[in-house]
Amino acid sequence: MKKIVTTTFCTLLLCSLLLTIGTVMAAAPGYITYSHPTQVTPTLDGKWTTEDEWTDGIETWIGTDIVFRTTLDNDMTRWIVEFLTDTTDDPGDYWRFCADTHQAGGAEPTFGVGHYMIEISGHAEPTGYMGTVGGGWTERTLTSNDLEWADSLSASDASSTPHWILEFQIDRDEGDFRFSDDMFNVFIQAYDESNPGFNAWPLTDPDVPDDWGIKDHDPEPIPEGLTFAVMALLTTISMLVSYRYFVKRKETQ
Repeated sequence: MKKIVTTTFCTLLLCSLLLTIGTVMAAAPGYITYSHPTQVTPTLDGKWTTEDEWTDGIETWIGTDIVFRTTLDNDMTRWIVEFLTDTTDDPGDYWRFCADTHQAGGAEPTFGVGHYMIEISGHAEPTGYMGTVGGGWTERTLTSNDLEWADSLSASDASSTPHWILEFQIDRDEGDFRFSDDMFNVFIQAYDESNPGFNAWPLTDPDVPDDWGIKDHDPEPIPEGLTFAVMALLTTISMLVSYRYFVKRKETQ
């Protein structure tokens, strides 16, 4: 009887793992970040208006120069991106945000599966794109439901030197760019004309949805000051403690 229960458990565990692998297959390996519930609705002015308006999101770093956070609620997906080393106002600067809202993946953007891109060039008016029939991007006119945003040169706790900070939010139910699912894939890029380089998450191709990272969602609010690195460390410690307990228990049987 014990063998049957063990075999059944292992079979169910294997099926669960296979389902998980199938769910996240169309994404860059090793790139995952999490949103948590929005606890403080941010003021979109391109800076930290209050000390706590983005502490409900964990930090995800792009190298050592860029850090972003994201939160989620029933109405909006919300983001802040800080480019710590970009301190100059250049016409060739740009922000780029791509989303695969249904995790459809693909070798190129496609129409009807939730492939979207937003570019903000020169800190001016943004441009929206959707996947097109046959592959590639088609420009779309953005509305306030598609995107609300602001950026500015401002200091923050991450750096006392004024640097570019982008805040934006996208309505989950209105407009062309819809985010009905809590989990979706993204590509985030920031470019500084004064110091050219490829700063992106993931370090892949913005035109290949298969290679974008995963934005998962944890419905539990995070404690103040908790970062993704701390979460990963705590998870690892928990797994090691559980494994050690399992081995020790087995040895005593």
